[in-house]
Amino acid sequence: MKNNAACFALSFLLVLPSFYLFSQDSRFHAGVVAGLNFSELEGDGVTDYFGLNTGLIGTARLSKHAQLGVELLFSQNGEYIIPEYYPPLEYGPVRLNHLEIPIHIDWLIGVFQRESYYDLNLSIGTAYTRLLGYRVKDAEKTDVSDQVVYGDKDQWHLQAATSYQLSKRLGLNLKASLPISVNGLDWTLAARLVYMFS
Repeated sequence: MKNNAACFALSFLLVLPSFYLFSQDSRFHAGVVAGLNFSELEGDGVTDYFGLNTGLIGTARLSKHAQLGVELLFSQNGEYIIPEYYPPLEYGPVRLNHLEIPIHIDWLIGVFQRESYYDLNLSIGTAYTRLLGYRVKDAEKTDVSDQVVYGDKDQWHLQAATSYQLSKRLGLNLKASLPISVNGLDWTLAARLVYMFS
């Protein structure tokens, strides 16, 4: 699984420049994504943990109202994977760093804009994530990372999102993710700006 994710990520990075080169066709587009994840970490609500959600996006138009999107993200999220063991401590700062690769189908809708671009996108898809590393401190700021044990570091998620295009290139994206096969994990949210180069 780890090798498959690395191959997919490498392929995406090699293909992304061609999206930009062929963007004059208006079928392929590439851009950047930057925003925050919001999730639960210690049962205090969906916004008690937040972290970065940033990276690259590529899209390919499939029809007048549909496109395929692929992203390669650095994602800090508290509800992607459960540790196999963590000590009974009062926790302080926690940082969980993931590679996230979403693949989604977008439905393009014109609400206020439809002449030069569609201003509303609804998306549904899946994402592969892998825990890259983590840093855990207790309430006294002592590093206890070596006491936390992660067994399986890979996970698949269902994702649903909506985007509103503020302009032809700049959009606001709101995304929800749910792990597919792990009990005890809940929905997480992400709010992101998406800038397309063309």
